[in-house]
Amino acid sequence: MSHIYSNAFYDYIDRGARSSAQAMISVVQPCLQAQSVLDLGSGRGVWLGEWLKAGVADVAGVDGDYVDRDRLSIPRDSFHAADLTKPFDLGRKFDLAQSLEVGEHLPEAASATLVDSLTRHADRVLFSAAVPGQGGEFHINEKPLSFWQELFAERGYTAFDFARPKLKHMEGLEPWYRYNTVLYVNDAGRQGLPPEVLASEVPAGRPVPLAGSLGWRMRRGVVSMMPRGMVTRIAQARAAVLARQAQRQQEAQG
Repeated sequence: MSHIYSNAFYDYIDRGARSSAQAMISVVQPCLQAQSVLDLGSGRGVWLGEWLKAGVADVAGVDGDYVDRDRLSIPRDSFHAADLTKPFDLGRKFDLAQSLEVGEHLPEAASATLVDSLTRHADRVLFSAAVPGQGGEFHINEKPLSFWQELFAERGYTAFDFARPKLKHMEGLEPWYRYNTVLYVNDAGRQGLPPEVLASEVPAGRPVPLAGSLGWRMRRGVVSMMPRGMVTRIAQARAAVLARQAQRQQEAQG
C-alpha cells in the first residue's frame, strides 16, 4: 500500500461512513437482496457492520495489516489483511462486492488489480472512487468515473446508474458516496435484477457522467487547481479536527 492509515484517520472517516452506509444500504439492498458482502478497502468494517445490521449474515472485509483489530465493527475472523495493490483471492463468490472511495488511495498502476479482485469475487460490484478535484488525504489516483467504467467493461461488467438518483436528496450521505457510486454487473449478475435497476443501464460507449450540486462542482474546480501537497495538508487538518470531535463524543458517551 502507498500509505499506512492511523486510528485517527479512521476516527474521522468512520463518522460519515456509518450514516452514509445506512442510507446507501436502504436504497440498494431492496433491489439486490444480497446475503453475502465483500468489502475491499473496508477499514475497520463500519460499512460491513451496517450490512450486518441490515440482515446480511455473511461479510468479509479486506484492508491493510495496520487496521487495529481491537476496533473492528465486524468479527475478527471476518477481517482479512492484504495489500490491495496486489491480487487478492478468497477462493469464493459473494452476492455483492464493494469498494467505496478506495481506488484513489492506490497507485494508478494498481487500478486494474483492484477491479480484478472485485470481479473475481462477485457478479455484482458496488463501486465508487474519488473524481478529479475531489481532494482528500493521500488521494494519488483521482480519475473520472469513466476510467473505472472502462476497466469494468473490459471484464464484461456493465454500469447501472440506479443508486445516484435515489441518493440525490437523501440526508446523511457524504457527497463522495452520493455522487460517485455506480453498480457494475456482468451477465450472470444481471439475472434477477428488478426492472428499475435494469432500466438504469448505461449504454455501451456512453461514459458514466459526473454528478454533483453546483456547490460540489465549484469545489472540485477550485481543488483541481491546488497543488496536491496543499490539498493533502488541508485534508489532514480537517481530519484531525473531526477526529478529535469524534473522540470527545465517544468519551462523553462512555
